[in-house]
Amino acid sequence: MATKVAIVTGGNRGLGFEIVKGLCQKFDGVVYLTARNEERGQKAVQELEQIGLRPLLHILDVTSDESIEQFASFIKSQHEGIDVFVNNAGILDFDKAVSSFDDAKNLLDTNFYSLLRITKFLFPLLSNTARIINISSDWGLLSNIRKQNWLDTLIKDDLTVDEILQFVDEFLQAVKNGKNGFLSFAGHYSDYKVSKVAMSALTFVQQREFIKQGRDISVNCVHPGFVKTDMTKGMGDFSPERGARAPLYLALEAPQSLKGTFIWHDCHQVNWDD
Repeated sequence: MATKVAIVTGGNRGLGFEIVKGLCQKFDGVVYLTARNEERGQKAVQELEQIGLRPLLHILDVTSDESIEQFASFIKSQHEGIDVFVNNAGILDFDKAVSSFDDAKNLLDTNFYSLLRITKFLFPLLSNTARIINISSDWGLLSNIRKQNWLDTLIKDDLTVDEILQFVDEFLQAVKNGKNGFLSFAGHYSDYKVSKVAMSALTFVQQREFIKQGRDISVNCVHPGFVKTDMTKGMGDFSPERGARAPLYLALEAPQSLKGTFIWHDCHQVNWDD
């Protein structure tokens, strides 16, 4: 029987590190801790090895087509498929409630456009019962958006990836108009909110596509809670270990029939569009 494979992006610290740890403890297969920085990735692996766990390290920059394609080629050469994929890599500058165009573009490149690159290069390697877990946020709920036309569009049953891309592009065009354009979409931290709403919407679109293809792949997004990490400047309600609870539930324990949902940090399903 082929060895199962789990992959976590941004796995070298914070929430991602705890998800890797939980998978190493309970997942029946190999676990890849991916990180953009090799030194930080090695340090994280060594920390887990000290407690008897054996993650595998691979360098992965989710903003780079070349990096993702190289990783896909490596996985294809070593394994028969991917069984668990956790899209955890993400950025947020808590000191910038209103971002410049360049900063907003960089955030969206990491938090949203990366998902499309991963879809292109790594989704062809998914096993027929793979589980995809997208780390979203309560800022990924649709109610964060202030534009009525997009509130109406993003809940459509026939929403397309192109329409999600139009949503993100319209936001970036608004940011070019300065602070008022930035705030008009979702208030403070609009770039992060738009990135997570787009991630949530993509979750549901991709799930519908897998169902149409007759594949038993699950795609869910999850709000892990307000987790104390470097990204949040140490602010938050939960430790990273507590924040990993719901993502690990989706990866290891949830029924395979749970598909296309938004899961809260306590593992119950919520309505994304309320």
